[in-house]
Amino acid sequence: MKTTKILLAAMAVSLLSLTIKAQDMIHKTDETVISAKIIEVNSSTIKYKPFDNATERVFELSKNEIYYIVYQNGTKEYYNTNTSTTNNTYVETTETKPMKVENKKILKNIIALDCFDMIFTNLSFSFERVLNSGKISLKIPVSIGLQGKPNTTNYTSELGQTQFLQNRNVAAGLDLNIYPFGQTKNTFFVGLSTFAGTFNYYKDIATATYNGYNGYYTTVTGHTKYEGMHYSGMVHLGGYLHMGDNFLIGCKIGVGFKREETIEPDNYTLPTAQFDFNLGYRF
Repeated sequence: MKTTKILLAAMAVSLLSLTIKAQDMIHKTDETVISAKIIEVNSSTIKYKPFDNATERVFELSKNEIYYIVYQNGTKEYYNTNTSTTNNTYVETTETKPMKVENKKILKNIIALDCFDMIFTNLSFSFERVLNSGKISLKIPVSIGLQGKPNTTNYTSELGQTQFLQNRNVAAGLDLNIYPFGQTKNTFFVGLSTFAGTFNYYKDIATATYNGYNGYYTTVTGHTKYEGMHYSGMVHLGGYLHMGDNFLIGCKIGVGFKREETIEPDNYTLPTAQFDFNLGYRF
């Protein structure tokens, strides 16, 4: 008989525990608690049925009146954490502590200076515009060659030659960047880039001069300066590290193909690579 009573008591406790777990508990800012079943959550209100509602009537409650809700699965959702702020939302589960959800405005414009290009005495900067989704951007790089470190060797279209880097006049391009994780504090991107511009190059030209005194020709070899065109297309990946809300550093590595058009009979299309190291400002 005693064993039967114990079993009945245990069953009652279990049944009570299951009953309580099946409820959503609404904790209001006035410290009252409502045992309910949440029906719908809107931007400013929630709709619920009281747990013991025999008439199936649906009630509506403003989120400004709610401190937090404990759902039947144990999840807690906070709406008002203090009396001065009514728009903070917190979420708590059994695995995590309350974490503030911030709807921070995305700064969509980035201007940057390419520090790596300065090694070749080029002034290179860019403007990037992030689209509304935060996952796609368009970037326009522009470069002006200051020609402080020219390459005057005889031009040949060989893999690895640097005439466009050191002898650049002016160039511009267009990048398409895709951010898989959006605009986070430390983020990376992949994309496509195109670049085109002009550059100076030099050819060793031999000039023969006739000497009427002795009847011989004298040959003089010297550098002759020309202007060529450069085109390139690449796939790239890179990333940004934000140093606060506005300042950032970034880098990009790209691989693809380039074509340099000169007075040579044959103009070559060759593999190429690119590296950028940027200091930027976001606004």
